Amino acid sequence: MRTYVGIAAVVVSGISPRLSQAAPVFYPTASPLGHWFVSTNVAPGGDGNFASFVTNNFQQAVNVTYTPARADWIADVPGGSHGGVGNWTFFVFRQTFDLTGYNPAVAALTFRWAADDSGEIIAFRGSWIPAFRLNGGAFINYPGSTPDHRIPTYDFSPWITLTKGFVAGVNTIDFYVEGNGQTDGFGLQVQSFTACAGDLNHDGFVDDADFSFFVAAYDILDCADPAMPPNCPSDLNGDGLVDDADFTVFVASYNELICP
Repeated sequence: MRTYVGIAAVVVSGISPRLSQAAPVFYPTASPLGHWFVSTNVAPGGDGNFASFVTNNFQQAVNVTYTPARADWIADVPGGSHGGVGNWTFFVFRQTFDLTGYNPAVAALTFRWAADDSGEIIAFRGSWIPAFRLNGGAFINYPGSTPDHRIPTYDFSPWITLTKGFVAGVNTIDFYVEGNGQTDGFGLQVQSFTACAGDLNHDGFVDDADFSFFVAAYDILDCADPAMPPNCPSDLNGDGLVDDADFTVFVASYNELICP
Protein backbone atom coordinates (compact mmCIF):
# COMPACT_ATOMS: atom_id res chain seq x y z
CA MET A 1 0.00 0.00 0.00
CA ARG A 2 1.26 3.47 -0.82
CA THR A 3 1.97 5.94 1.95
CA TYR A 4 0.54 9.45 2.00
CA VAL A 5 3.77 11.38 2.57
CA GLY A 6 3.13 13.45 -0.55
CA ILE A 7 -0.38 14.32 0.54
CA ALA A 8 0.81 15.28 4.00
CA ALA A 9 3.57 17.45 2.57
CA VAL A 10 1.15 19.36 0.40
CA VAL A 11 -1.22 19.94 3.30
CA VAL A 12 1.55 21.08 5.64
CA SER A 13 3.05 23.40 3.03
CA GLY A 14 -0.22 25.27 2.75
CA ILE A 15 -1.53 25.53 -0.81
CA SER A 16 -3.06 28.90 -1.58
CA PRO A 17 -6.54 28.76 -3.12
CA ARG A 18 -6.51 29.31 -6.87
CA LEU A 19 -8.99 31.47 -8.68
CA SER A 20 -12.16 29.61 -9.64
CA GLN A 21 -12.22 28.41 -13.23
CA ALA A 22 -15.38 29.34 -15.07
CA ALA A 23 -17.68 26.42 -15.77
CA PRO A 24 -17.94 25.04 -19.32
CA VAL A 25 -20.87 26.27 -21.37
CA PHE A 26 -23.77 24.34 -22.89
CA TYR A 27 -26.78 26.19 -24.28
CA PRO A 28 -30.49 25.36 -23.93
CA THR A 29 -32.70 25.43 -27.00
CA ALA A 30 -34.16 28.70 -25.75
CA SER A 31 -30.94 30.27 -27.10
CA PRO A 32 -30.33 28.55 -30.44
CA LEU A 33 -28.60 31.32 -32.39
CA GLY A 34 -25.02 30.30 -33.02
CA HIS A 35 -25.35 27.25 -30.77
CA TRP A 36 -27.95 24.82 -32.11
CA PHE A 37 -27.99 23.60 -35.70
CA VAL A 38 -30.25 21.13 -37.48
CA SER A 39 -29.92 18.81 -40.46
CA THR A 40 -33.35 17.98 -41.93
CA ASN A 41 -34.63 15.37 -44.35
CA VAL A 42 -38.27 15.00 -45.45
CA ALA A 43 -38.86 11.36 -46.41
CA PRO A 44 -42.55 10.39 -46.61
CA GLY A 45 -41.67 6.70 -46.96
CA GLY A 46 -38.90 6.63 -44.37
CA ASP A 47 -40.78 6.19 -41.08
CA GLY A 48 -38.59 4.70 -38.38
CA ASN A 49 -35.51 4.18 -40.54
CA PHE A 50 -32.14 5.34 -39.26
CA ALA A 51 -31.06 5.78 -42.88
CA SER A 52 -33.65 8.56 -43.19
CA PHE A 53 -31.53 10.83 -41.00
CA VAL A 54 -28.87 12.91 -42.74
CA THR A 55 -25.97 14.89 -41.30
CA ASN A 56 -24.78 16.76 -44.37
CA ASN A 57 -26.99 19.85 -44.48
CA PHE A 58 -26.82 21.53 -41.10
CA GLN A 59 -28.35 24.98 -40.83
CA GLN A 60 -29.13 27.36 -38.01
CA ALA A 61 -31.99 26.06 -35.84
CA VAL A 62 -34.73 28.53 -34.86
CA ASN A 63 -37.30 28.72 -32.10
CA VAL A 64 -40.75 27.48 -33.07
CA THR A 65 -43.71 29.85 -33.05
CA TYR A 66 -46.69 27.54 -33.47
CA THR A 67 -47.56 27.52 -29.73
CA PRO A 68 -46.42 29.63 -26.75
CA ALA A 69 -46.07 26.43 -24.74
CA ARG A 70 -43.02 25.57 -26.84
CA ALA A 71 -41.40 28.97 -27.02
CA ASP A 72 -38.05 27.45 -26.05
CA TRP A 73 -38.24 24.58 -28.57
CA ILE A 74 -36.46 24.56 -31.92
CA ALA A 75 -36.90 23.24 -35.46
CA ASP A 76 -35.54 24.12 -38.87
CA VAL A 77 -38.45 26.49 -39.56
CA PRO A 78 -40.60 28.47 -37.10
CA GLY A 79 -43.75 26.54 -38.00
CA GLY A 80 -42.11 23.16 -37.46
CA SER A 81 -44.09 21.71 -40.38
CA HIS A 82 -43.25 20.20 -43.77
CA GLY A 83 -46.45 19.68 -45.69
CA GLY A 84 -48.59 18.07 -43.01
CA VAL A 85 -49.11 14.72 -41.33
CA GLY A 86 -47.51 11.83 -43.21
CA ASN A 87 -44.54 13.78 -44.53
CA TRP A 88 -42.16 12.10 -42.12
CA THR A 89 -39.40 14.56 -41.28
CA PHE A 90 -36.06 13.54 -39.83
CA PHE A 91 -34.12 16.02 -37.71
CA VAL A 92 -30.60 15.84 -36.29
CA PHE A 93 -30.25 18.67 -33.76
CA ARG A 94 -26.60 19.40 -32.98
CA GLN A 95 -24.58 21.46 -30.53
CA THR A 96 -20.80 21.50 -30.25
CA PHE A 97 -19.10 22.65 -27.07
CA ASP A 98 -15.51 23.02 -25.94
CA LEU A 99 -13.87 21.32 -22.97
CA THR A 100 -10.38 22.62 -23.74
CA GLY A 101 -8.69 23.30 -20.41
CA TYR A 102 -11.05 21.00 -18.50
CA ASN A 103 -10.74 17.37 -17.46
CA PRO A 104 -13.43 15.51 -19.46
CA ALA A 105 -13.36 12.66 -16.96
CA VAL A 106 -15.09 14.88 -14.38
CA ALA A 107 -17.51 16.66 -16.74
CA ALA A 108 -21.17 16.45 -15.71
CA LEU A 109 -24.01 17.87 -17.83
CA THR A 110 -27.51 17.90 -16.30
CA PHE A 111 -30.43 18.57 -18.63
CA ARG A 112 -33.95 17.52 -19.59
CA TRP A 113 -35.47 17.30 -23.03
CA ALA A 114 -38.58 16.70 -25.09
CA ALA A 115 -39.36 15.84 -28.71
CA ASP A 116 -42.21 15.76 -31.21
CA ASP A 117 -42.84 13.09 -32.38
CA SER A 118 -42.55 10.30 -29.84
CA GLY A 119 -42.09 7.08 -31.79
CA GLU A 120 -45.20 5.54 -30.20
CA ILE A 121 -46.34 4.30 -33.65
CA ILE A 122 -50.02 5.03 -32.96
CA ALA A 123 -51.80 8.17 -34.16
CA PHE A 124 -49.07 9.21 -36.62
CA ARG A 125 -46.49 9.50 -33.86
CA GLY A 126 -43.81 7.75 -35.88
CA SER A 127 -41.72 4.66 -35.18
CA TRP A 128 -38.40 6.27 -34.21
CA ILE A 129 -37.90 6.75 -30.47
CA PRO A 130 -36.17 10.12 -29.95
CA ALA A 131 -32.57 9.54 -28.92
CA PHE A 132 -29.24 11.31 -28.59
CA ARG A 133 -25.60 10.41 -28.73
CA LEU A 134 -22.44 12.15 -27.59
CA ASN A 135 -19.38 12.21 -29.83
CA GLY A 136 -20.75 9.47 -32.05
CA GLY A 137 -21.23 7.03 -29.16
CA ALA A 138 -24.15 4.77 -28.38
CA PHE A 139 -27.69 6.11 -28.72
CA ILE A 140 -29.49 7.02 -25.49
CA ASN A 141 -33.29 7.02 -25.78
CA TYR A 142 -35.67 9.52 -24.27
CA PRO A 143 -35.81 8.49 -20.58
CA GLY A 144 -38.19 5.60 -19.99
CA SER A 145 -38.93 4.86 -23.64
CA THR A 146 -37.89 1.54 -25.18
CA PRO A 147 -39.04 -0.48 -28.19
CA ASP A 148 -41.10 -2.62 -25.80
CA HIS A 149 -42.42 0.31 -23.77
CA ARG A 150 -42.95 3.42 -25.87
CA ILE A 151 -44.08 6.53 -24.04
CA PRO A 152 -45.01 10.12 -24.96
CA THR A 153 -42.02 12.43 -25.30
CA TYR A 154 -43.87 15.73 -25.67
CA ASP A 155 -43.21 16.91 -22.10
CA PHE A 156 -39.78 17.56 -20.65
CA SER A 157 -38.20 14.43 -19.25
CA PRO A 158 -36.89 14.11 -15.70
CA TRP A 159 -33.48 15.71 -15.24
CA ILE A 160 -30.67 13.43 -16.38
CA THR A 161 -26.94 13.81 -15.76
CA LEU A 162 -24.45 12.81 -18.42
CA THR A 163 -20.99 11.97 -17.06
CA LYS A 164 -19.54 9.59 -19.66
CA GLY A 165 -18.36 10.04 -23.24
CA PHE A 166 -16.85 13.52 -23.01
CA VAL A 167 -13.49 14.16 -24.66
CA ALA A 168 -10.81 16.83 -24.40
CA GLY A 169 -11.39 19.75 -26.75
CA VAL A 170 -14.48 20.02 -28.94
CA ASN A 171 -17.44 17.73 -28.20
CA THR A 172 -20.55 17.12 -30.32
CA ILE A 173 -23.99 16.04 -29.12
CA ASP A 174 -26.70 15.06 -31.61
CA PHE A 175 -30.41 14.52 -30.95
CA TYR A 176 -32.24 12.39 -33.51
CA VAL A 177 -35.95 13.20 -33.77
CA GLU A 178 -38.55 12.02 -36.29
CA GLY A 179 -41.56 14.28 -36.83
CA ASN A 180 -44.80 13.49 -38.65
CA GLY A 181 -44.61 16.63 -40.78
CA GLN A 182 -46.87 18.80 -38.64
CA THR A 183 -45.71 21.10 -35.79
CA ASP A 184 -42.59 19.09 -34.99
CA GLY A 185 -39.56 20.06 -32.93
CA PHE A 186 -37.24 19.52 -29.99
CA GLY A 187 -36.62 21.25 -26.67
CA LEU A 188 -33.83 21.07 -24.10
CA GLN A 189 -33.34 22.84 -20.78
CA VAL A 190 -30.03 22.94 -18.88
CA GLN A 191 -29.74 22.71 -15.12
CA SER A 192 -25.94 22.68 -14.80
CA PHE A 193 -22.69 21.88 -16.57
CA THR A 194 -19.50 21.41 -14.58
CA ALA A 195 -16.07 19.98 -15.19
CA CYS A 196 -14.81 20.64 -11.72
CA ALA A 197 -11.46 19.03 -10.94
CA GLY A 198 -11.90 17.09 -7.72
CA ASP A 199 -15.71 16.84 -7.76
CA LEU A 200 -15.48 13.08 -8.07
CA ASN A 201 -19.07 12.34 -7.06
CA HIS A 202 -20.57 15.09 -9.26
CA ASP A 203 -22.52 16.82 -6.48
CA GLY A 204 -21.23 20.32 -7.21
CA PHE A 205 -18.81 20.40 -4.27
CA VAL A 206 -15.22 19.34 -3.65
CA ASP A 207 -15.38 18.11 -0.08
CA ASP A 208 -14.54 15.24 2.26
CA ALA A 209 -16.60 12.76 0.25
CA ASP A 210 -14.47 13.50 -2.81
CA PHE A 211 -11.32 13.25 -0.70
CA SER A 212 -12.26 9.67 0.17
CA PHE A 213 -12.58 8.83 -3.53
CA PHE A 214 -9.28 10.54 -4.27
CA VAL A 215 -7.34 8.72 -1.53
CA ALA A 216 -8.61 5.36 -2.79
CA ALA A 217 -7.38 6.17 -6.30
CA TYR A 218 -4.10 7.59 -4.96
CA ASP A 219 -3.47 4.26 -3.25
CA ILE A 220 -3.89 2.45 -6.60
CA LEU A 221 -1.66 4.99 -8.45
CA ASP A 222 -1.71 3.69 -12.04
CA CYS A 223 -4.76 4.49 -14.18
CA ALA A 224 -4.12 1.24 -16.10
CA ASP A 225 -4.65 -0.82 -12.95
CA PRO A 226 -7.94 -2.78 -13.24
CA ALA A 227 -8.81 -1.69 -9.71
CA MET A 228 -8.90 1.97 -10.76
CA PRO A 229 -12.40 3.45 -11.30
CA PRO A 230 -13.38 3.72 -14.99
CA ASN A 231 -11.88 6.69 -16.85
CA CYS A 232 -9.55 7.39 -13.90
CA PRO A 233 -11.36 10.58 -12.77
CA SER A 234 -8.81 11.29 -10.03
CA ASP A 235 -6.06 11.73 -12.62
CA LEU A 236 -6.61 15.47 -12.62
CA ASN A 237 -3.61 16.34 -14.79
CA GLY A 238 -4.14 13.56 -17.33
CA ASP A 239 -0.72 11.91 -17.04
CA GLY A 240 -2.00 8.38 -16.38
CA LEU A 241 -1.17 8.40 -12.67
CA VAL A 242 -2.94 9.53 -9.52
CA ASP A 243 -0.11 11.01 -7.53
CA ASP A 244 1.11 14.07 -5.65
CA ALA A 245 0.74 16.31 -8.70
CA ASP A 246 -2.96 15.45 -8.85
CA PHE A 247 -3.35 16.12 -5.17
CA THR A 248 -1.98 19.62 -5.68
CA VAL A 249 -4.83 20.22 -8.13
CA PHE A 250 -7.34 18.53 -5.84
CA VAL A 251 -6.49 20.57 -2.77
CA ALA A 252 -6.87 23.83 -4.70
CA SER A 253 -10.41 22.82 -5.67
CA TYR A 254 -11.04 21.60 -2.12
CA ASN A 255 -10.15 25.05 -0.82
CA GLU A 256 -12.75 26.56 -3.17
CA LEU A 257 -15.37 23.97 -2.07
CA ILE A 258 -18.15 25.02 -4.49
CA CYS A 259 -17.72 24.20 -8.15
CA PRO A 260 -18.07 27.25 -10.43
